Amino acid sequence: MKCLPKANKAVQLVALLALSLVALPHSALAGGLGAYLENSHGEQTISLAQGDDRYTNTRFGLGIVLDTNVARNELLNVRASVGYRLTENDVDEEYHGGVLDLAVGLGFWRSPKFRVWAAPSIRVDVDYSDSELARVLDLGFGGGARLGVNWHFSRRISVSPSIGYHFRYVRQTFKEEFAKDVFHGTEHLVTARLTFLFRDARDVFRSRRQIRSRGR
Repeated sequence: MKCLPKANKAVQLVALLALSLVALPHSALAGGLGAYLENSHGEQTISLAQGDDRYTNTRFGLGIVLDTNVARNELLNVRASVGYRLTENDVDEEYHGGVLDLAVGLGFWRSPKFRVWAAPSIRVDVDYSDSELARVLDLGFGGGARLGVNWHFSRRISVSPSIGYHFRYVRQTFKEEFAKDVFHGTEHLVTARLTFLFRDARDVFRSRRQIRSRGR
């Protein structure tokens, strides 16, 4: 099919981003590497010549995560993730795609067992659908916030549930046999994510007194 190369390029881009995260010099930072599962709900509005078209999207996704200062007694952490997602909407359309998410967190409550954090976050995503009626390429970009907690389950493993909200700009390209149309719209997206992280040996919680004593 004519549009399959574009879909393959999208899959290749997601795979490249995933390999980039894995290939980062993990030993050069204190943090964690792991995986996530995500479920999301979106209310999307697409602007058409005859008026607005509204959809309800349900998505399931999974991917890999790289996070800094998962357990350390530091204020800031940076969490990057890339993954695959499946989208279904209320008109029985199905999309396959990928998402890149970057969040800069503030750990406003930290203890040996828990880190509670809030983060501004940006998301970039691409989705593709190929049906008998048309081929659709959906590009999205948005910003929002995420709230989460890291539970340090063991010395090297943390479990991190989080919830997030993003406002997305959407660009949809429809290709039919003899026509091509581009539409624009927005989406309110709410996500729930469960992340599992395997921490670097240096990513452990130490009190300020311990940090000062180690510095002497």
